[in-house]
Amino acid sequence: MAYPLSEVGDDGMCTVNWIAELDRRAFGMTNREDWNRRGNFNDFMPHFEDWVFDWLDIPAMCRQTDTAFEFPMIDRDPLERWTFGSVTLLGDAAHPMYPIGSNGASQAIIDGLVLADALVQDGVAAGLARYEAERRPRTSQIVLSNRKHGPERVMDLAEQRAPSGFTDVNEVFAPGELEEVAAQYRQLAGFDLDSILKGGK
Repeated sequence: MAYPLSEVGDDGMCTVNWIAELDRRAFGMTNREDWNRRGNFNDFMPHFEDWVFDWLDIPAMCRQTDTAFEFPMIDRDPLERWTFGSVTLLGDAAHPMYPIGSNGASQAIIDGLVLADALVQDGVAAGLARYEAERRPRTSQIVLSNRKHGPERVMDLAEQRAPSGFTDVNEVFAPGELEEVAAQYRQLAGFDLDSILKGGK
């Protein structure tokens, strides 16, 4: 994945955020819970050397980077309880999940919205109970869905159905299948229009 973070300058260059994903277990490496670890290009670039396309040279782009960071793709099993007395959890403290489907910050914002509404409407004790009852089951489902790559599972399906590659996505997916996968995940995550109008519930 790669996307620009700045406008294109007079020199034709811009700042780009890029992500190169590897399953460390396949190479005898283990995930380490450190989100500020500087990455070593030699650990991952050999696996992407042939990613040169007529529209983007991945190895060349990566080598222009001064510093790369290594971020583990880890989560936690869903918790059975968030609230203890007048203290509750939200965001990553409540439901750390794989960074798939743009969900980490989004779910924390929805947590905050639902929690604030519940506290205003119901008071502290009942509000905390309502917040947890509304949010914990849904975010638990999202955590488990993200383990299966969430909406990005279409890439796994494409690999399974066409391991030698394909030239037209319609050779791999039935009409409407991609849209259905995306719609199911939007509804689960609370990103569909009905959920948004109901405050992420």
